[in-house]
This record gives sequence, C-alpha cells and structure tokens, in this order.
Amino acid sequence: MGCARCQIEHPIRTVCPSLPGSTRPEEGKAQGGLLHGPLVLQKQLGSGATGTVYLAQHMSTGAEFALKVLHPHLASNAAVKDRFYVEAHVASRVVHPSVPRILDARPGPGGLPSLLMEYVSGEPFSSLPLPLPSSEVVWMLGQVLEGLEVAHARGVVHRDLKPDNLVLTRPPEGEPRVKVLDFGMVSVLAASFSQEELNAGMALGSPAYMAPEQWETTAADTRMDVYSLGVVGYRLVTGRLPFGGGRMGEVLLGQPEVQPLPPHVVDARVPRALSEVLMRAIARRPEDRFQSAQAFRAALLEAAPKAPVREATPVREAAPEAPATASLQVRVRGLGGPGTRTVNVQEVRPDGLFIAYDGPLPARASRLPMELTFQGKALLCIADVVRHVSTDEARILGIAAGFSVRFAEPSEPLRQMIAQVLPRTAAPSVGAPPAEPPVDPELAQLLSRTAALMHDPYVLLGLAPSASFDEVRQRAETALRKLDAFRQRPLPAGQRKELMTLGARVDAARRTLGDPLSRVGFDATRGNTHGIARCLAAGVSQDAVEPLRRAYLTARPGAEEKSRTFLVRARQLETQNALRPAIDCYAKALALDPLNLPFQRHYWTLQRQVRAVTTVVPAVAM
Repeated sequence: MGCARCQIEHPIRTVCPSLPGSTRPEEGKAQGGLLHGPLVLQKQLGSGATGTVYLAQHMSTGAEFALKVLHPHLASNAAVKDRFYVEAHVASRVVHPSVPRILDARPGPGGLPSLLMEYVSGEPFSSLPLPLPSSEVVWMLGQVLEGLEVAHARGVVHRDLKPDNLVLTRPPEGEPRVKVLDFGMVSVLAASFSQEELNAGMALGSPAYMAPEQWETTAADTRMDVYSLGVVGYRLVTGRLPFGGGRMGEVLLGQPEVQPLPPHVVDARVPRALSEVLMRAIARRPEDRFQSAQAFRAALLEAAPKAPVREATPVREAAPEAPATASLQVRVRGLGGPGTRTVNVQEVRPDGLFIAYDGPLPARASRLPMELTFQGKALLCIADVVRHVSTDEARILGIAAGFSVRFAEPSEPLRQMIAQVLPRTAAPSVGAPPAEPPVDPELAQLLSRTAALMHDPYVLLGLAPSASFDEVRQRAETALRKLDAFRQRPLPAGQRKELMTLGARVDAARRTLGDPLSRVGFDATRGNTHGIARCLAAGVSQDAVEPLRRAYLTARPGAEEKSRTFLVRARQLETQNALRPAIDCYAKALALDPLNLPFQRHYWTLQRQVRAVTTVVPAVAM
C-alpha cells in the first residue's frame, strides 16, 4: 500500500520524501568523540522514525547510557517537541526491570530534544534464530507482559510492539531479562502528522504487528499491545507471520473473514493449548482478545505450566527496603544548603549507594562530595547522581523516595571499606523460607470490595460524575493514605502484590480525573456532560480538545452529521423561545458529539436559565 501523499511505497514510519524538511541526518554519520556535558557520544546505535540513538559514556565514571536525539525535522515542529517531553515524562513513571529507565529529558546535542536512558545491550527478537522452543517463547512473552502490566496500570500503551523493540539481555551477573524499548514514540510520531494525513491512512506503527483498529483510530487501547505481542509470539513459535507478507491492514480490512492457520497446524511441535492462547491474542475484534496483559500472561502460564515463566519481578530491585548497616555513616555536601548533611543510606552496592531523601533531589549526573565513616575510619570521595526515585513512584511502589549515586573513581581504601560493609548488608544465607504473615482480613475485605471497580475511576474513588477537581484530589489522597497504612503491615506476598495493583489503579484514576484534558476525553466516552462541564470551567479550550474530538468522531462514523441535524433543530426551537425542547435537542446532539465545547457551553447556559436545578450543575466559565 503506497503512501497516501506521494503514492510511493517508502518504509512505514519514515517521513514521506515529498514533505518539506524531510531530510535527515545521514544514517552512518560518525559521532564518535562528540561531547555533551559530562557525556561522550561513543557511537550511533541506530536510527528510527523519531530519532537517532547514541551510546553515551560518562567521562569520569565510565557509566554507559543510551541517548535518543529527536530528528531535526521533527524538533522544528513545536507540537512534536512538546509531545516528546510529555511522553518522556509519562514513560519515566513506568518502573519495572523489563522497561529501560528514562533518566532525563532535556535539550541535547545541537539543542535537539533528547532522552537519557538506561543502555540496553542484547539481542533483539528480530535477530533470534526461529522458530524457538515453545517453553522459551512462553518465558519471553511472560517477561514482556510483566512490563506491560506495570505500564498499562500507569495509563501507558506502547502501540508499536515488534521484534525490533524487544531485546533479550544476558547480563554477566544475574539472569536473562527481556527489555521493552520505545514506549511513547508512536504518540510523538502522530504529532508530526495532520489529522487529514492520519485519516488518509498514515500508519502509526509497524503494519505486520498493528492491531486492526489501529488502521482506523489513533486512540490508544491496551488490547492493541495484546494483539501486537500475540503476533510476535506467533512468529517466534512458527518462524512466520500469521498473515504472510505482513500487509495485515490490507488483509484484515479488505477481507474481514480471513483467519491465519493456528500455530500448532503450522508446526506440530507447538502445544495446542499455547496455539489457542496466541490465536485469541490476535483476534480481529478487541473484545474477543484477552482484556489485559495480566489475563494474557495467566493464560500463557496455564497453557505451558512447565515453561520457565517466573512470577513478576518485584519492582523494588533498584531501591530495596533492607537498610544499610547503622554503623556506616554518610555525610553529603550540596543537598539544599551550605555545609554537609547526614543522610539515610538504605542500600550499599559495590559501586555506589541508594540514599533515602525527601527533599529536592539533586540533578542527575551532578557530583556530590561525600564523607563515609565506618568503624571509626573516615574517607572522602566524590559520587555521581545516576537515578531518582520520585515521591510519586515511592508512594505507589511502597519504597523510599531518594536517589542513587555511583562512586567516581573510587580509591582502593574506599573499595576496601565498601567490601567490609557489604557482608553486613547481604541477604541471609539460604535456608528454610520464613513463614508468610497471615492474610490481613481488613485488607482482604477492601480488595474484594474494589476488585470489580478498578476500571471505573469515578466508582473507584467514590465520586459523583459532577465531582470537582478538588474533590478528585482529596478522595485520591485519602485513598492513597489508607493504602500506605496497609503497606506498613506484615502481609503475604500475594496480598501485597494486589495492594500494589490497587495503589497503581488509584493513582491512574487520580491522573485521569485530575487533569482537565485527560478527564474531558474520558468523560466524552462515558457521555458524562457534568464532567465535561467541570473541564470547561477549568479552562479547557476547543483547540486543545479538537484532536480528541476528531478521533472520537472518526471512531463513530455518521455521529457528527446526526449531531448537526439535532443542533439545527435546537436552534430553530430556541428562536421560537421553546427553550425546554431546545435543551432536549442540544442534549441529543451532544450525546453524539460531546466534545463540541461551544455548544456544551451554550447547553449549560440554557440549563441555568430555564431549569430549577435540583442537582449540582457545574458553573461553566463563559
């Protein structure tokens, strides 16, 4: 299928050559030795639709990072640049071992927007010899789904899962881990196209792995990721794509009844149960797929009970709860004032420390002078700040807020001191596992009561559809404080995991309903005119909402035309001073086109004029 603009079949997710300013930096342009602050760009790792990724090394510590630099032609678009930083901020809140950490987002080389990220070294799925044994595939998909569960709980949908974005890492120390790259980049790319170009069929994703609905809407849905990962799994176990050459959009939209061969038919070594799981994941209709990453993963476990799929890795590995020994004392200079300050060290590592700190966090990559005292001996050293754990992350994950530092050029006496400290903070020797605490009955009752409410943020927070933004904030803070109190109790592992999931849902509800632009889009899908009125009163503009409105109407063919019919009739009734029938007509029009904000304002103005209001009608700023 050729490009809608130039009719030439150039690579998907690349900029059309006919667009102004479509030239890019040369693919192989050498960047070795280029300095950016304390970083040296060693080499180019790759270049995609949104940017170029470099291997960056910290000059003094030798620590390696990945630096993603937005393409110049995209950076010249203010909307794309803003979206780049927004998506970086959102993705940085996804904390899981299967998701590379985003450490910073700011202008980089040449003033171009850049992301400083954890460097991932490994094999992309696209380079693995296929087909793979079913047990290995189940384990690999399980690792991806662990990361997706956390991302989806934070409201982040990938929308471009494919073999190139999934990397199998084999660290010299520790077990293999699959990493999911490029969260948020589809939204950045979407901001570079006009609504007309998107409506004309510009693909935002990789066609062979895109869910059918991605060809028709830009609205994100977690089931899109379920579909894409199902296609990846199909390819890993069979060595081929379910739809041959991969022109899946044409095949599915042109021939809706087409069905791929089940994996166990393509390759008899694939267990039938696993084949059925993958076929459900790639169902054409979203409602026929697994409704969540968690459900997909549970089905994989059932389909291959002997496969080496592990339970979700605890998200706390970067800042464990076990405190460092009290005999190690650390004082730091440069934390919010002159002089040195004694800090609470919660973890000691051979190359650095994790410091619990509730004040303003020092800038990443900044250098802090330190004094370490152990068994009466004091040493001075310098450490680089390499990671933050924000207050929000700490609250959701049940860990301390603070920052990690890495020693800069540690001296031999410092190495010896840390070696002496580490045995005191090491985990106890393996023996009989400690008995789990009993189930907390109060928490069990709360979890049971909220299990069916998690997908409705209003019900989860106990809010009326017309709730004010202050009420949203207060209810969410109260709920999170209550959950924090439960975290302090001894809990069995399963109950603690459910508690963390509930906390993530509460925080997602707070973000959905606490931000006017996010809430107005959600309320539109619910038909909640009271909630939309609250967003109007908070200052949401038609310009800001228009992309949401276009996406809403595109997904509902004919709605805009029907809405116009009701609006014309409502205007006629209003000129005849038949205000109550006019209000009813406006209500029918707005049920079809709820994000038409000028008519929402007019509707509420008429409501206040003619109705004796018995319920709360939010005031709308005119």
